Amino acid sequence: MGEDQNMQAMNDDVDRVNLKLLKAAIRFNARMLGLTAGTLAAVLIYIATQASIVKWGSDSGGYLGLLAIFFPGYSVSTAGAWIGAFWAFIYFSTASWLSYRVYGKVLGARISALSQSPLSTANPVLKPSTLRLHGVSLGVAIGSIAALSLFFSTAWLVVRGTAGESVHAALFSNYIPGYSVSIMGGLWGAIELFGLVFLSCLLLATVYNKLVEIRHKTS
Repeated sequence: MGEDQNMQAMNDDVDRVNLKLLKAAIRFNARMLGLTAGTLAAVLIYIATQASIVKWGSDSGGYLGLLAIFFPGYSVSTAGAWIGAFWAFIYFSTASWLSYRVYGKVLGARISALSQSPLSTANPVLKPSTLRLHGVSLGVAIGSIAALSLFFSTAWLVVRGTAGESVHAALFSNYIPGYSVSIMGGLWGAIELFGLVFLSCLLLATVYNKLVEIRHKTS
């Protein structure tokens, strides 16, 4: 009886360590993903702007100039390249960080339940597991970010008073039926986009997990 109690106490201690490591890993990975995505986006915008200047000179602008709608102060110029890089870093790092935190938050309860299993383990710290994607958590995280981005971008165009001139934004209606550059159109488009991204994430997770399962069986 005493040995069983000692084993249970040891497993409880391991569970606490697992949960602390899980939370620390989620925070660290979220920061790293945000930093990486933001840096890559900033570099991409900077290089694209400079390449446009080199190739077209004073005639540069075109579609890249439309970024000024979402990047205040941006222009297809040397100074504008730095401003665009700054906003790209802010937007993409924040979106990536938030996506990972939401995914970790939704998935956290599921992992916690698994890590608190009363089954004993030979691993003194982390229980052995196979990495899989949780489609619902992934869909909620990425779908929410995509939907909110579309809605707030559309709302920003309306608030600025440039909704009627935003012909390129209106092209989203070709892919998202019912979308328009208006508050209600943005809301409807956000709902549809969330559904599309959510279903895509479910499909991705299903295929990925199946491949992981096949690989695990053959290894």
